[in-house]
Amino acid sequence: MDNIKDTNQTGDPDTHDHGSNGDPGCNAQITDGVTQSSVHVLGLGPATAAVNAYLGQAQSQTILFANMVNQQAQYANIAATTLTQELTQLFAAGDEE
Repeated sequence: MDNIKDTNQTGDPDTHDHGSNGDPGCNAQITDGVTQSSVHVLGLGPATAAVNAYLGQAQSQTILFANMVNQQAQYANIAATTLTQELTQLFAAGDEE
């Protein structure tokens, strides 16, 4: 019962240690632990938002690069088909003469 605030026989307030916030019955280590955990939770908000932003950007770039590769493959197929058609027409023109 050391941490309970009372008056001594002279009527003066008791001078026991009451923790970091002055409340009777509070231990400074407990209040510091609660404060640190609250700050930890508050600090997670911006960090989570930044991670989500970076993740969204990374996924968007992945889709962009996949589309670029797919488009390049389509262009290669069009070029091969065009070359085949041109060579077919060129050989057919040589046979007519």
